[in-house]
Amino acid sequence: MEESLNIKDMTEFQQELYALTTKYMRRDQPSSLYMCCGVMLKTVVQMYVSVISEETIEKILLEAVKSIPMLKENMDKSFAETTYH
Repeated sequence: MEESLNIKDMTEFQQELYALTTKYMRRDQPSSLYMCCGVMLKTVVQMYVSVISEETIEKILLEAVKSIPMLKENMDKSFAETTYH
């Protein structure tokens, strides 16, 4: 039960992040997406630095890099299932 609550919380948090970043993204300025992503990544690293070692942060980031193909595949599937009107 605890795990499903965590997944629910993570999903809700992620949706809130998407909603927040949408306020700062401009369709005519792709760099606005890069800015949002860069600021979030910088903030994540700053938060990690405050509580764990640099070595551990590097391990976390390396695992994140390994997950890129899976995340891309999931995003591609998500976009393929989206209906545009």
